[in-house]
Amino acid sequence: MKNSIKTAIDKLFETLSFSREKEQQKEKILSFAYQKFNNELDKGICPAEAAGKILIHCASVEDLCSYLDMEASIPVQKSEKILTEDIFLKIVKKLRKNIYILSFLFSGIISSGVSSFQNISASGIIFTVIIWTVLSMFLYVIVKKQKCLIKEYHFFSASFENGCRKTAEKNYDLYTKKLTNTIFGIFSLVFLLVFSVLLSVTSFRFSLKDVLNTVVFYLTLIQLSVYLFLKNFLCRKIFADFFAKEKTEKYLYELRRVTICSAGYYFFLLILLILFRNKTENSFSFAIAVIILYFILAVFYNFTRRQNFTSKNIVINIKKIVCYTLAVISLFAYNIMKLDLYLLQPYINTVAAVEHNSYDISYDEDTGIYTLVTKEDNFKILQLTDIHLGGSIMSVSEDMKALKACYQLISATRPDFVIVTGDLVFPLGIMSFSFNNNAPVMQFANFMRNTGIPWAFTYGNHDTEALATLNRAEVDALMKSLSYKSSKNLLYPYVQPDIYGRSNQMIEIRHTDGSLMQALFLIDSNDYIEAGGINEYDYIHDNQVEWYKRMVLNLSEKEGEIVPSMIFTHIPLREYKEANDLYENGSNEVVYYYGVLGEKMIDKICCSKYDSRLFDTAVELGSTQAIFFGHDHYNNQSLEYKGIRMTYGYSIDYLAMPGIDKDTEQRGATLITLKKDGSFDITPYKLTDLQ
Repeated sequence: MKNSIKTAIDKLFETLSFSREKEQQKEKILSFAYQKFNNELDKGICPAEAAGKILIHCASVEDLCSYLDMEASIPVQKSEKILTEDIFLKIVKKLRKNIYILSFLFSGIISSGVSSFQNISASGIIFTVIIWTVLSMFLYVIVKKQKCLIKEYHFFSASFENGCRKTAEKNYDLYTKKLTNTIFGIFSLVFLLVFSVLLSVTSFRFSLKDVLNTVVFYLTLIQLSVYLFLKNFLCRKIFADFFAKEKTEKYLYELRRVTICSAGYYFFLLILLILFRNKTENSFSFAIAVIILYFILAVFYNFTRRQNFTSKNIVINIKKIVCYTLAVISLFAYNIMKLDLYLLQPYINTVAAVEHNSYDISYDEDTGIYTLVTKEDNFKILQLTDIHLGGSIMSVSEDMKALKACYQLISATRPDFVIVTGDLVFPLGIMSFSFNNNAPVMQFANFMRNTGIPWAFTYGNHDTEALATLNRAEVDALMKSLSYKSSKNLLYPYVQPDIYGRSNQMIEIRHTDGSLMQALFLIDSNDYIEAGGINEYDYIHDNQVEWYKRMVLNLSEKEGEIVPSMIFTHIPLREYKEANDLYENGSNEVVYYYGVLGEKMIDKICCSKYDSRLFDTAVELGSTQAIFFGHDHYNNQSLEYKGIRMTYGYSIDYLAMPGIDKDTEQRGATLITLKKDGSFDITPYKLTDLQ
């Protein structure tokens, strides 16, 4: 019955203009109506009759007030000036804009204050004071502007069209909901921050500065929380001030409940986690689980208790639910796709060493050059390319096939050395369902260590994709940690020339009599042009070419003759396309050796559209006899152009291209046999021929 009374009085006031004064009068009338209803019940009158007497008098405010024996309500004058809803929305928009700026400035003051603790010094304190002064001045201007705006329009004393009531209630509900959820987020952030600090302090491994650094680490979240809290609090207050005290009192009561329950929940579990911190290595994971459970409880709260202090409870919005669900699924999937999964390790542990010729390896700490010294007259190098390890649950089958193919080719050819010409991993997300380029690299290094064959690596365009877990610098650091000093078989340079690219190196192959059999240049073809389009490939830059030229000239001067050399890179040079066009047109400038161009997905030859000076420089120097590429998985053609043999390596890939796991003719490796006199042989090995 009371709900009927409230509904009737609400509808009565919906016919009137909207103002704070009328909303206060409405609450007063409602209070008197409830009191009258209860008095009638005390006299023995049934609830329906008691409510009916009140409802009969709800035709006008004056009639109802007269029946309730209360003073006459607000006089509704015909001459009353009523502002339009457009004016109301215009004022609200300006007030809200000021609040956003004010909240941002205040969060900036908090942020600068917290960050100043990271580097406490005289200059730091002066700088912080200056920042505070400037921000405070802006803050003062915004607050004054806000007050002037309210005063100019008499915002809280003016009367507006009755449609503004619904707008005010809708916004009140919106910012009340946002403020409540922000409070949930702040409790979670405070818990995480306090837990991190306590974990640091109680481990006895961190100084005060480390603790302060932990606080600063959360600075962005702290600043965001302050901004959201202040913004939602002040925006809610604008609309709450239109309504009577009942709404605010109900909300404050709920906030006390939320605060006590949240503080108790987090305090109890915080103590529990700190007490058991030394009994598990996953303390932080448990802390995240505590927060996730808290948010599940917060969602349950929103569906149940929130109706006590808002006009409407949860409104089912299919679009929002779909968007939020997709966002959560995407975030979850993204984190799953970045996990380190060592699913190939059981197979890798069974890999046996492959017999090969022994030789000495030395490393020059100053130049970053590895030297391999053999007593044999022939030295065998196996080129593997585009192995494309995915590193996920979804790609484990293809990854296993790739490693087994590598092992079969290594076992069949028994090389002295292996060179991987890029795209060892595929952390692109599509096909591999993984962004991880950490675990696959480590597993391949472990695989090669078990074979016992020394190997080297030059980057492809996929090894350090934009969304990959490790960026260029981190992969470089990882490769160095796996290199010769620890593994005794990965020849990755600890010292690299200060030129473009992620890794550029020269490896010398020498005979025991001191003669140079071959100088191997591993040159980074780089990945994509910055700010370029999709698959807009980079090229070998001028300073890389100058480094190559300088190394060839220095080595030739040292040896007293033009040294024999080879280049290994990932993306083919534009000159390969030029040579193939001449070959297809029947030119005698090009010598064909073997292989096909089977690439069809993008271009027949996927080279950069930008010219590199490398090929012309190689022709000019007369040192380089052969250049080996990867990148195009179905291409394995070998041509000679202007005295340089250019060869596509047979690829391994089972993963990166649709349907490639079913294709077989393109899969294999390339064996390069170096001879003591500087000459060489190239032999293609198709995997199907070994099966």
